[in-house]
Amino acid sequence: MILDKKMRVFLATAEAGSFSRAARQLSLSQSVVSFHIKALERELGVSLFQRHGRSISLTAEGKLLFEKGRKLAQEARRIEDAFSEQSEEIAQRIYLAGDALTCAFTLPWTLAAFRKDHPDVLFSYKHLDEDELIRRLVSGELDVALTGHPVAHRKLATTPCFQDRIVLVGPAQSAPDNITIDQLRETPIIWATSDRGLELLLSKSLPEVGLQLKDLNVFMEVDDLPIIKTFVRVDVGLAFLPFLTVSDEVRFGFLKIIDVPGLKLERTNYLVHRKEKTLRQVVTALVEFVENRDWEAVLEAQGRGEV
Repeated sequence: MILDKKMRVFLATAEAGSFSRAARQLSLSQSVVSFHIKALERELGVSLFQRHGRSISLTAEGKLLFEKGRKLAQEARRIEDAFSEQSEEIAQRIYLAGDALTCAFTLPWTLAAFRKDHPDVLFSYKHLDEDELIRRLVSGELDVALTGHPVAHRKLATTPCFQDRIVLVGPAQSAPDNITIDQLRETPIIWATSDRGLELLLSKSLPEVGLQLKDLNVFMEVDDLPIIKTFVRVDVGLAFLPFLTVSDEVRFGFLKIIDVPGLKLERTNYLVHRKEKTLRQVVTALVEFVENRDWEAVLEAQGRGEV
């Protein structure tokens, strides 16, 4: 890639707001992220972050570099696209993102199937919030995104992909088989902050059974899916999660799906990309592959642990 790795790590860290979150997004160790940040600070002769215990914030110099660096990253991407016909690696790299928890469980199987016919394709993936996802799609930093809700933007095309069932889960050994709406109101809930579509779905569906989203007893907010499932498994609280993200834990007896009579939670996930007359050939191939996939059969097999 054209953009220096230290700069890419810096931008990811500034966007993530923490070294640990940036490390997860970049699939690097936290020590490697820190190494690149310190190397960049030495090179520039300034401090880029202020450390506040486990949290960080940008210094004045860091804010300036972040502003300039984002523009540099966009220009680097445009240059890569301009030379995509001449550079095989650039031509075959697809930049992906998702804002729904389900994406992490559908994309791996989808990309693995796609690579059977396109073995030379390379991927970059990020989990982003809605605003950042839209910004990067519009600016050209991203090629394709999967979202858990419709995205309305004049420069973006949105196509329905597959249905996603949301379930209430608890620890397999102690959770009840079902709870009433009144019991749900008092039940401690662990809230997944990293899925905007989940919030929109519950905001729409809960009033249909006489409950508002604000009425839920949310006592903990977590943005990391494995941590949420661990908290639920040890009986800290219950959580609303996409079925695909917990199907293995349910099948192996670690978590239990709790029925809430009258509450049906289903949503559509969407494929989003720029409205361009001509997308890069490899991006067009992926879009067509996703749009034409037999999602019902694929998701059914995933739920049974067969793929």
